[in-house]
Amino acid sequence: MNQEQRNSAAQLRMAFPYKCLAACTRLAADGEDWALFGASGSTLVVQSSRGTQSTWSTEQNVENKPDHGDESVEGPSGKRIKLSHPTHQKNNFSSIKISNDGKYLIAITAEDKSIRVFQLSSDWQLRQLSERCMTRRPCSITLSDDNSTIFCADKFGDVYALPLLPSPEDERNANPHPEDGPKKYAPSASLSTVHSGRNRKVLEEQLKQAAKGRPQPKDAPTFKHDLLLGHVSMLTDVVTATVGSRSYLITADRDEHIRVSRSVPQAHIIEGFCHGHEEFVHRLCMSNSNRLISGGGDTHLYVWDWLSHTLLEKIPLQSAVLNLYRNQSGLNSLVPEREEDFRIAVSGIWNVPSRTDETDEILVACEGVPALFKIKPETPSEEAQTLVLNGNALDVTFVTVAGANTAIVSIDHVHEPGHTTKTRENQEPSRLQLFTTAQNGEWFEDDRLKSTLEWFSQDTVGGQDTGESARVAFGKEVQGVIYGVENLRKRAEIDAAVSV
Repeated sequence: MNQEQRNSAAQLRMAFPYKCLAACTRLAADGEDWALFGASGSTLVVQSSRGTQSTWSTEQNVENKPDHGDESVEGPSGKRIKLSHPTHQKNNFSSIKISNDGKYLIAITAEDKSIRVFQLSSDWQLRQLSERCMTRRPCSITLSDDNSTIFCADKFGDVYALPLLPSPEDERNANPHPEDGPKKYAPSASLSTVHSGRNRKVLEEQLKQAAKGRPQPKDAPTFKHDLLLGHVSMLTDVVTATVGSRSYLITADRDEHIRVSRSVPQAHIIEGFCHGHEEFVHRLCMSNSNRLISGGGDTHLYVWDWLSHTLLEKIPLQSAVLNLYRNQSGLNSLVPEREEDFRIAVSGIWNVPSRTDETDEILVACEGVPALFKIKPETPSEEAQTLVLNGNALDVTFVTVAGANTAIVSIDHVHEPGHTTKTRENQEPSRLQLFTTAQNGEWFEDDRLKSTLEWFSQDTVGGQDTGESARVAFGKEVQGVIYGVENLRKRAEIDAAVSV
C-alpha cells in the first residue's frame, strides 16, 4: 500500500464492533425469512436475509432535545458565573434480546440505565415503544416464557419484574394519586397516655416525622417494577428455566454464587444454591437437555443438575486457551512462564440449537481471546474443537441455512487479536465471521452468507474518522464499551497472583 492509499484508508469512517448479536426467523409464504440484529455502540443495525436494511440510534433522541443555550448562576458579590455544559454522553447498547414470539426486541443502554422495548414490523423495522430508566444499571435481562414479563438483574444485586408492554392500569398503579397513597404513620400513644419525660420526647419526635411523611427517593422509577429477589453482591446474569408447570429464576453474582429461586409469584422462595465456583460467575446458559452451564473467572466450565444443585462435571477451559496460544505464532508471546499465572474470564456461553433436546453442544468465548471453543458436556472423550477467529470473540447468534446451523460471530476488528488495549495498525475489514456445522458435527468457516451480510459486516457504518491519533482514541473508547469482564475479579486476588 503506497502513501496515497494509506492516507485514503485513514479517512474511512470506523464503526464500533458488534458487542451484541441476535437473530430472529419468521415463516413467510415463500419460505423462511430471518433477520440479524447487532448492537454497535449506540446504534442498532438490522439486516434481513431478503435485503432489508435499517439502523436505529440513541443519538436520534438526543438531537431532538432543545438547546437551552449558555447557563449561568449568580455567584458571590453578584457576579455571574458561567456553567460549562457537560460533555455529551453516548448511550451504548450492552445487551439485546428477541422475544420468544419474534415480535419485540428488548435492549439495555448502559450509560442511562435504560431498558428499551422495540416493536419489530413485518419488514423488520424498529419502533421504540418504551424507554424505562432503572435506578441501578441493569447487567442482564431475560423474558418469561409467555413474553409478558422482563426480568432485569442489576449491579446492586436485585432482580426486578417489569411488564413487557405496560398497560394504562400499570401506569396508574405505579403513579397513584396522593389521596390513594399509603396512610401516614400515626403513633398509637398520645400525649395524654405518656407520662415520663423521656417517652414524651420520643413521642413528640414520632409525631414530627409522621407529619413530614416518608421521603421518596428522587430517582425512584415511576413505572411498574416489582422487586423479586436480591443478592448481597453484584449480579452478573439471570436465566429462566421451567420444569413441568413450575418456572424458576437462576441468578449469578460476583461472589461465586449461583442461586435457584422460584419465579413469580413465589420469587421469594429460594430452592437452593449451586456451590463450587472459586472465582466470580459471569455467564449462565441452559442447554438443550436443561442442564446449567456456568463460567467466569475459574479455569473450568461447570455443568450442573441445577434442580438438585449438583455439580456434574468440570470442563477444562484454561488449558484449551493455552494450547491455542502456544500453537499460534502471533499469540505465543502471551503465554506466561508459569501456567498458573495465566488467567481467563469467560465472556460468553451459547447453546447450539438442536432438533433433539437430548443433544448438548455449547460454544464458549473468553475475554480477549480470538477463538471459540466447541464443547459437548458429558462427552469427555471428545476433545473441544477450537474455532480460530480473526479477532477477539464478542457475541454469537445462530440462523439455519440449508438445514444446517450457521453461527454468526461478531469479532473485535479494532484491537489486535489476543489484546484488549493494543489497537490494530491495519483494521480487519469485517466485523463478522460465519461458521456452519458439517455432517460429522465439526464447524467450518462458511462464506455462503458473506455477500448477503456484506452491508451488515462492513466496518464503515456510522463510525468516525480514523487518523493515527483518532485511531488510538477510538480504540480506547471501544475498549471501555466491549471489555470489562476481567474487572469483576477481586483486586486482592489479582495482587496475590502478581506478588507470587
